Amino acid sequence: MMDKTAPAEELLPPLLQQFVRLIGLPATLRFVEQYGGVRVYIPAEATAEHPFAELIGLDNLRALCAEFSQDGHGLRYPMPKATAALTAVRNARIREEYKHRTARELALIYRLTERSVERIVAGADQASDLQAQLDL
Repeated sequence: MMDKTAPAEELLPPLLQQFVRLIGLPATLRFVEQYGGVRVYIPAEATAEHPFAELIGLDNLRALCAEFSQDGHGLRYPMPKATAALTAVRNARIREEYKHRTARELALIYRLTERSVERIVAGADQASDLQAQLDL
């Protein structure tokens, strides 16, 4: 089955495309919501106490550290906001996943209300998703 979110993901900045591949869309959304627009320091080693681990989970932080640290040193990266594109990608994924999950499950995964998931699935946000992609 073809992934209907792939074209939308291609609109994301390359750094966020890597994040989505490494840690998934829900964790990337949380990360960008918290740190979008500022530089972030990806440490060389992940610890459970690190604020990123609390936000996206220790395993996800380990994946980022493995990918983005260099020669045992952490590096700073400017974190793009790309809010409109990420929302469009999220909404496309929600519409696709709704075939196999309930609105409640998706609300918990994507940290939305059930009503928001229902509106997305009903297509209320499709026009704004398309406009958001065109605005990029």
